[in-house]
Amino acid sequence: MWAKVLLAALCGLMIACAIHFKPVRERALLATRRTDGPRLRLMTWNIGYAELESDTRAQTKDLRAVAETILEHEPDAVAIQELINDAQLRILLSYLGGRYTGRVAQTGNADRVEAVLVKDNKATFADVPGDGNFALAATFHVGQQKLTFISAHADAFSAARRRVFTGAIVDWARTRSNDEIVFIAGDFNFEVSAADNTHLYTDNLKHDSESYSYLLKYFRDLGRDAGDTAINDRRIDYIFGPQEERVLLRRAEVLRGAAVGRMDHWPVIVEVAL
Repeated sequence: MWAKVLLAALCGLMIACAIHFKPVRERALLATRRTDGPRLRLMTWNIGYAELESDTRAQTKDLRAVAETILEHEPDAVAIQELINDAQLRILLSYLGGRYTGRVAQTGNADRVEAVLVKDNKATFADVPGDGNFALAATFHVGQQKLTFISAHADAFSAARRRVFTGAIVDWARTRSNDEIVFIAGDFNFEVSAADNTHLYTDNLKHDSESYSYLLKYFRDLGRDAGDTAINDRRIDYIFGPQEERVLLRRAEVLRGAAVGRMDHWPVIVEVAL
């Protein structure tokens, strides 16, 4: 009799422990704590034109509409690709009414540059070299949290060059101090699906798979479930961030109604809880 009572008590204790330490419960509690922290909203947008145009770089006439989209969604930082030069960035910043500060990357082998816009007017910027070109990193704060946001644009026609460029950007990001959170965004032109073999933008699907895998080794693909980001059913614009232990993804969306003129990309926006 006593043995049965003891076994029943032990069984009840085991069930109680299982409920208390259930992983789903722990994740739910962790998510609840994170949502009490500051929110961070990030956007990336290649504002260049489709390859059929004579000049595929960003068009100055589109910058007011770009600014209106940014002001509507109010990201804390924006990664921009395919600007012509710093003068274009100054025009874009003027349309933003002084709400953002920004810088363009150093000119490399390409005829266009990347930029980062940040709400924090104390942000600092650094060029990130990769395969003869440059990404741009902005370091700023949201609350007490130090963040680094990188705007990158990988080669549109060579998967081998994309692999070298991606490796350089990731390796630079890994040198940042442990007290800051790093995000990498931009147009990487990856073709990582077998269905993309018909596209004429890549020379080796294997290289893109390796590039994407190397990013996922250290970062999380925050916009993975948001869908295509460019014409021809292509998903080539990304925002990568830390694993769930450091940030909680609250939203990921492709703003498909935002493109103007002959742009062939749509902005991607994510929101996380720090």
